Amino acid sequence: MTRPLIVIKLGGDALATAERIAAQAGRLARRARTERVVAVASARRGVTDHLVTLVERVQHAVGAVPGSHPEADRAIAAGEVVSASLLSLALEGLGCRAVSLDAREAGLSSDGRFGTARLTAVDPAPIRRLLDQGVIPVVTGFQGWYEGRVTTLPRGGSDCTAVSLAISLGAERCDLVKESGGLYTADPRLVPEARPLRSATHQFLTALAEAGAQVMQPEAAMLAEQAGLPLWFLPLDHDEPVSAVSAAAGNGLLRGVAVRRLSDGVSAVTAVAAQPVAPREWDRLTAELAAARLEAREVRPAPARCTFRLPADTAARAARLIHAAFVGEPHACAEPAAGRSH
Repeated sequence: MTRPLIVIKLGGDALATAERIAAQAGRLARRARTERVVAVASARRGVTDHLVTLVERVQHAVGAVPGSHPEADRAIAAGEVVSASLLSLALEGLGCRAVSLDAREAGLSSDGRFGTARLTAVDPAPIRRLLDQGVIPVVTGFQGWYEGRVTTLPRGGSDCTAVSLAISLGAERCDLVKESGGLYTADPRLVPEARPLRSATHQFLTALAEAGAQVMQPEAAMLAEQAGLPLWFLPLDHDEPVSAVSAAAGNGLLRGVAVRRLSDGVSAVTAVAAQPVAPREWDRLTAELAAARLEAREVRPAPARCTFRLPADTAARAARLIHAAFVGEPHACAEPAAGRSH
């Protein structure tokens, strides 16, 4: 019987220290006993920000206009190369056969928009050959390959790498290892009352991501939704999912709140529902904000979401108020995580 194929994306927090790299290598080695595993590595926490800043400083020092450039992409992509290499090194030290692959080696083609590239094609043959040989491929996230040059994807692009690979390989699902562990009704750092969502639909996840929730890159969420690819959100220390996302998971009562910081000193706080809600609910939220002296500068209602634009320094208070009034009782979190999604 063919073992199931799983793509596991390891975020920057999962690979932040030597100890965490060793722990995640142990996870991959353990999973490889029963599954065919493909890993996607993000840059270690803070590394991409450091490289972006360094590139901008060099451009400024020579009087160049800061912006996209093939050499800038090569420099910024180095973070994922280091992470993938270190993870492969750790796997080899644990007795596993592993190899790190950059975008070219992994068959990840992109367009030529340096700094904001999009993957245009994935050739699954290189990964399949390695899997057939019993090797664990460790792929650099956040990268594509265009006419002999490395390109970088938009921020959070490792999510796109993992989802695109999983779809191309026909994987059973894509697992995302994050420090937060899973999906929540709001960002717990802004809304301490936020609760974990044990299961959700693709559509709801995409809506949250598009509204600004830092759960998954919106493009990656949309790709998974279009392909019907099941997703598991895993914590750093065990393999049981905190949240499972599939086409059939969740229920119509799912609700959440997302916050996005805009460039003009204004933040957008969005209430998101899995199903359309009555317009009077948006009116009620608008009135409650006004009563708390958090009057929105702009309200953008839609059938299943409503965005309130407020001064950035009031966004956290507004998010807590909207969460309390809109998310309500914990019925949205009552479903147990799915077992094995197909």
